[in-house]
Amino acid sequence: MDARQSQEQDAVNAKGTAAEEPIKKNTFQNRDWIEQTVLNHLESSPVGGPDVKLEDMPKLVEQLRRDPGAASMTTSVKDEMDLQNDDEEQSPGYGLTNAETLQMLNHLPTSLVEVHLLIEDIEKREHLDEEEKQLQFLRLVSKFSGVEMEG
Repeated sequence: MDARQSQEQDAVNAKGTAAEEPIKKNTFQNRDWIEQTVLNHLESSPVGGPDVKLEDMPKLVEQLRRDPGAASMTTSVKDEMDLQNDDEEQSPGYGLTNAETLQMLNHLPTSLVEVHLLIEDIEKREHLDEEEKQLQFLRLVSKFSGVEMEG
């Protein structure tokens, strides 16, 4: 009986390891598919373009989220202290919400129509209420995205 039980046990063990091997090979199959799908999507979206300046995106986020009122108050102090050190013109903030900032980064709009779709009640915001201010905003986003604005 012991020999027979031992053979049965060996058969069960062999089946168990054989059944586990394909599972181990495919353990990350779903994760790999998701990763590849996301990568393909990002490469085909505006964010994945070759001209997007990823290293400068934190500066854009900071500027999009900065409170426009606070920026104007600190600009005068900064002008006095860092006028000689800063070659770039300090643009005002736009006070976008987290969701609006994320949408701006995901879509990188190239036209005013897209901006109007991404920013809720844009015409009611003092810092974006005029077309010229909106164009300046769009130029800022275009500068970071590397994509030209549409007419």
